[in-house]
Amino acid sequence: MRKSFLYIIMIACAYSLVACVKSETDNTDRLISFAPVAGKPTKAIIEGTTYPTSESFVVSAYHNGTAAYFEDQTASYNSTNALWETAIPEYWPLAGSLNFIAYSPASVNATITSSGVSIDDYTITTAEQLATDLLYANYTVADCASHPEAAAITFSHALSQVVFRVKASDYYANTAFAMTSLSLEGINSVGDFSVDSWSNQASEHTYTITSSSTALTYDANDEPETITLGAYLFIPQSLGANAALNVGYSITQTVNSTDYTVTNPPVSIHLGGNIVEWEPGKKYIYTLNIGLNNLIQFTATAQAWGEAEGGVVVE
Repeated sequence: MRKSFLYIIMIACAYSLVACVKSETDNTDRLISFAPVAGKPTKAIIEGTTYPTSESFVVSAYHNGTAAYFEDQTASYNSTNALWETAIPEYWPLAGSLNFIAYSPASVNATITSSGVSIDDYTITTAEQLATDLLYANYTVADCASHPEAAAITFSHALSQVVFRVKASDYYANTAFAMTSLSLEGINSVGDFSVDSWSNQASEHTYTITSSSTALTYDANDEPETITLGAYLFIPQSLGANAALNVGYSITQTVNSTDYTVTNPPVSIHLGGNIVEWEPGKKYIYTLNIGLNNLIQFTATAQAWGEAEGGVVVE
């Protein structure tokens, strides 16, 4: 009987120790937090490595790889303490590793497991969705006994950024050009995200990039100036046969002080070529050249999206 009583006491002590490790409210040195970096809202695409203080992210932590330590906590910036804090205070374990998995913004309907972030039927059709950065992170502290002051989570961009620019292909005397419309068609607007890749892209959609007139200009040396029409976020995908730019433009020529303007209906240009796929975390720049001969040509380039392959650091 005495042995059984002692055994019960040992079990009770063990559970008490675990509770103390998880929520030592008097030991602020072990409070898990995320150090701040000031920045701009994600409603404008994050171009650098600064995570905006105006946004919140959802984070889960797994002890020694797979054991749930805490799950689906929302972390927001506390300007008073100058720290990112979870809604419920969480504390570092006394030993072992802790793997943090997170996504941003917090409004996304996503699922976190020890393997990573997953999202079903992520959709981009509205203007707000075209400008909302979707981010994910997987960060491990290998030894919680000597944990850092704050967990330096590095987010990666899950979407593809596409930038559209336009300019005159050359200098033309007595001739003015204007972009009158630009739309994008045959682009998948829905996809499933899991860990770090996309699948099941579907639902081709037409996006209106601009429907207003943009005059093409020249600099003081009569060199065509490049005008950026905007930057947009899309589901990463292969560019199929239906993926195309529809470009409307007008040409005004001045003859004997009289202007003659011809407005052309949209011309469809297939997006395929040297770029056949939009990948996560990459920026693609399409520059349209409008001229009198071969009226529309375009070049396409891809580049890394900011530093660390598009990483946005919360440190």
